[in-house]
Amino acid sequence: MAKRRRSSKALFPQRFSSEITRWRDGDTTKPDPLFILIINNSALERYPFGSNRFVPDMNTRADRALFNKAAEYINMNLFGELNQAEKLLADSPHSSKIKLWSMYIEGLQPNNATSLVGEFGRTSLDMFLRPRQDAVVATLANIGMNPDVVFLVSKAEGLRASALAATDDDHGNGIRATFDGREIVHCYYHKSPGMVAIPTELATEPDQADMTPAHEFGHAFSSYSNGFVTDLYRDDDDYSHATLVLNRKAGRPIPSDFAEYNGVTYLSDPTRNALCYDEFTARTYHSELVNRTRPALMDEYWERPMRALHDKLTKAYIMDRIAAKVSR
Repeated sequence: MAKRRRSSKALFPQRFSSEITRWRDGDTTKPDPLFILIINNSALERYPFGSNRFVPDMNTRADRALFNKAAEYINMNLFGELNQAEKLLADSPHSSKIKLWSMYIEGLQPNNATSLVGEFGRTSLDMFLRPRQDAVVATLANIGMNPDVVFLVSKAEGLRASALAATDDDHGNGIRATFDGREIVHCYYHKSPGMVAIPTELATEPDQADMTPAHEFGHAFSSYSNGFVTDLYRDDDDYSHATLVLNRKAGRPIPSDFAEYNGVTYLSDPTRNALCYDEFTARTYHSELVNRTRPALMDEYWERPMRALHDKLTKAYIMDRIAAKVSR
């Protein structure tokens, strides 16, 4: 298991205390290296999303050990340190430049400002955790943190994780690329960071072999305007507000070429491996797999989670986005 790094305590506004664990300091020569932050959710907004009904979540000293265990798992999963095929951030030549900290906050009362995630779903029987974007942005500003991706950890049970992609600063600088002849930018900075809402039950037990942190990071580290990494197991347009979806297209018959990205042509995945496209209802198709015997990490990988790998296009995109942000 990874070793926890040194910790420090600080007192922030509104008289709440926090403890920071520096799992990876990243590029200390820069004031703003690529930064991943893991933070506890102090209050949970009850179903339905937007109800303004809040209950305590992880906000006492007694929850700190559970949070630290989740943070350790997230750290290890993102950097490929579990028994997993997808090494993700460790595969980047810039992996040592990535900063990853966790922060545990105590003493906040449950209200609209302190609730960072809420229960969201079509019905009360099928729900997941969803980041409360405005509250997250305000909290990060209050504690003086500006991560590229933030993981919001909740101890709510029986709920699935979910993520919001970054809202890029499209008027700022970045590294330009192309997608199907269209110019996109791996922006240096964001207006709103990528966000992952994740329950502790999906991020505390390595023996349960769960790839949820790495899967949700794929969503959160992408961009609504410059390439959104979506779920491949869904056939509907679940992210219509994304102006560009990177890894899923619609149409039949499936063409041999999926997309051109930055001068490279990526083939289509004609069969979706053992998962198979539903011949009667499926209308979308995906980019080619790295290994046809292994499911894509953004697809239905649950039967073989630790064997899952990102498809070729998605992995190339993530590696380029890392390279851009560490160069800012």
